[in-house]
Amino acid sequence: MARTPSQWKVLLVDDEPAVHEMSRLILRDLRFEGAAVELLSAASAAQACELLSRHADIALVLLDVVMETDEAGMRFVEFVRHQIGNRDMQIILRTGQPGMAPEREVIVDYEINGYLLKTEITAQRLQSAVIAALRGYRHARSLRTGEPFERGCAPAQPRDLELAEDLAEAVAAGRIVLQAQPQLRLDSLQLHGVDLIASWNTRRGLLSAEQIAARLGTGTVRLQTMRWLLVQGVAWARQWQRECGRGLRISLPLVGEFLDDPQYLHELLRAVGETASPGLQLDLLLGQSVVLRAESSLVDAMMQLRQARIGFVFRDFGAATIALPYLNSLAFESLKLPRLFVQGVAAEPQRAAMARSLIALAQTLGATTLAEGVASDADAQFLRWEGCEVGQGPALARVCAASELIAALQRGADTSH
Repeated sequence: MARTPSQWKVLLVDDEPAVHEMSRLILRDLRFEGAAVELLSAASAAQACELLSRHADIALVLLDVVMETDEAGMRFVEFVRHQIGNRDMQIILRTGQPGMAPEREVIVDYEINGYLLKTEITAQRLQSAVIAALRGYRHARSLRTGEPFERGCAPAQPRDLELAEDLAEAVAAGRIVLQAQPQLRLDSLQLHGVDLIASWNTRRGLLSAEQIAARLGTGTVRLQTMRWLLVQGVAWARQWQRECGRGLRISLPLVGEFLDDPQYLHELLRAVGETASPGLQLDLLLGQSVVLRAESSLVDAMMQLRQARIGFVFRDFGAATIALPYLNSLAFESLKLPRLFVQGVAAEPQRAAMARSLIALAQTLGATTLAEGVASDADAQFLRWEGCEVGQGPALARVCAASELIAALQRGADTSH
């Protein structure tokens, strides 16, 4: 019996960098039958052909039509279906110029599995299309090989087990590196809070918080990591209180990613009770994968944690389609605009319109808007004028880079181990 792969490989072929950035954000936490989606990127049909030669197990291609030539996308389809004879791989056309490849004609004349107009793609529609295509790929492979796929994740490979063991050792030895990214109020440029950015110093180099989260599958390692990060967050907050005489919001990565697990929630509540102190201001960052899958259980978990004076930040605000009543029931303290909607917002009308509408929605929901990745003074000024309260990014880090602040935060990091 064939096993479901540990990752589903999806190849995005498009010559617009913003399309890659947005798609990566939308598909970042998507899972199908227990396996994550690995997004590969190509800016041309020629690059896509080269990637195919190195990744024979690509399940799905999200394909632009007009790239290095007007017909590059359709030539790529012919290459896949006829030259290399791959009919298992699913192909979805995504075009911004439907006149170059009318849907009726390409559906009839080419072996493609879906057709999307870029102007009509929402986060929910893209996720649904990817899931449907992966299901089609699995079915095609099963028919060809005669072996039905077994649901669930593939057994852990030796490398994965070694990394899981390394993560457990890293938690015990304090080898998860925490860096502070300041959050500034845009009206006064005063410090509002700090994001703790986690990375993992493994034998193979430094891995990001997203890569850490992907390896937190086992309950023991997950709970150890949560407790370690919570202790570090409390230590940073207390150190800031001693150094500066006032409270500071500390946003913790990863800790909020498993609130729909009852055992995890129970352990988190117990750990909060053991570490909490008067005036402590901790926020848990929640990604769209948690928000979209948990629903009523998430509302209950958040209510219990709020009673312990824990706040919540939705870090993917605007990147996923979420029913407004459900979003309102979660009552996030802060809604974080992803950098895709922030960088260049002052100069690009489409981004400006999107940011303006999201800020207005956050105000309606009574939440603080936090802009991630503010890279220029012009973007900071635009966001301030539109009512965004808090920002973080290179343009703002320069403002608060006083030696006293950095020294205080660094001492907090040093004493938290």
